[in-house]
Amino acid sequence: MVEVTLVREHVLNMISLLNELKILGAVIDKESQIEMVLLTLPDSFQQFCLNYNMNKMDLSFAKLLNELQVEKSIIKQQAPPEALMVDKPSSSTSKMKAEKKKKKNPRKVLGANGGVDKPKGKCYYCKQPSHYKKQYPDYIAKI
Repeated sequence: MVEVTLVREHVLNMISLLNELKILGAVIDKESQIEMVLLTLPDSFQQFCLNYNMNKMDLSFAKLLNELQVEKSIIKQQAPPEALMVDKPSSSTSKMKAEKKKKKNPRKVLGANGGVDKPKGKCYYCKQPSHYKKQYPDYIAKI
């Protein structure tokens, strides 16, 4: 069985082949027939085959067909593992240097006169402009 083939079609095809063998006079017990069907499944059904053998399940062809269809739907839901492709290793320091070059001082506003400092804003501790709470001496002493 090929991965793209439907499980239902494959199992029905195997059942018809086993029925032809029976008509031709071959004597194959039910367990061997089920084992033949399981052996023709692709590697994606390996876990199902392992569970079938470990739990010593005894399924008819109809139940086996239903179980395999459920398993196929589970396999489809699982995303296939994607290959990780890496161009070349890069050091974090070169990235950091490039980012620092790109970043400009956020408090500088370019205008007609060149760079002008933006006001820092109000302190949340004393409500005075031009400094921040973490720079206020009384707050630092309190901590």
